[in-house]
Amino acid sequence: MDLELTDEQRLLSESLTTLLQRAWLPPEAAHTATPEQRSRLWDALTDFGLLGDGLGAIELCLAARLFGARLASSPFLSSAALRFATGFAGEERVAIAIDPVDGRATGVEHADEVDRFAIVDAGGVALVAAGAPGVTIEAASSLDAGVPLFCVTFDSIEAHDADVAKLAAIGALLAAAESVGAAERMLEDARAYAAERRQFGRTIGSNQALRHILADMYVRCASAWSTVLYAAAALDDDLPEAHMTTAIAKAYVARAAREVAHGTLQVFGGIAFTEEHQAHRFLRRILVREQQFGDAAHHERELGRALAASALERSAA
Repeated sequence: MDLELTDEQRLLSESLTTLLQRAWLPPEAAHTATPEQRSRLWDALTDFGLLGDGLGAIELCLAARLFGARLASSPFLSSAALRFATGFAGEERVAIAIDPVDGRATGVEHADEVDRFAIVDAGGVALVAAGAPGVTIEAASSLDAGVPLFCVTFDSIEAHDADVAKLAAIGALLAAAESVGAAERMLEDARAYAAERRQFGRTIGSNQALRHILADMYVRCASAWSTVLYAAAALDDDLPEAHMTTAIAKAYVARAAREVAHGTLQVFGGIAFTEEHQAHRFLRRILVREQQFGDAAHHERELGRALAASALERSAA
């Protein structure tokens, strides 16, 4: 497995960076985005071909990483996950509703802006038009203004066969990639601040304790992205352990990105907790993505069960 990015993948990342600079707000203003601005971003992404055929998990994770660094707000994660896992075609915006209870799903992202809902449960995936009879959408509270959440009620659900495990895996991986992007941007901002902020006649970055914090943050970011990249390559290559590597990536990134965020708050000090500063907005994105498609504890339990089952099989043999 070659984990070096190809020239095409690097070009994709550079081109998408330019697109986000032109079509999206800077991070400090991203929380003020209107539905019209989010719609324009979606149109730019579809014109770019990001929701088209031929993109694998690595390319989608590259995109999600950039979205996290810019605090972009769009139903990309759900739409891209559905396309990757099921081959769903078209440029429609999709929101994923997971395990509805009595027809009611909570935590549905961008529900008021999408064209379809993908309702996922153990039986498979059902696609329902957003304007279909019996679909009711209610706004819910969200920690991150860039990830608006809703409760959606469906009168009737008829699931179809689909690879639910693959959908959950790519969804978890994209959420992890976006967290990595947010954490990397926090590290970049913290490093720049430490290099310019002066106390007692010298920059705070010259303080050895602060250097240790920044070094640990760098290691967390680098290892988190490497973990995501390996899991994405495993999905693309359809390796037998692909779902396990995805669970490892989601669990590791959930904790690593949060540690980077907390380290950044220490570097910035009290200013990072103010409404005007953007650090807490990246922390909010990290915390929201941490909970989607299973948090660290969920995936660690799943990994534990899988390892225990494998050990029992070996002992029985």
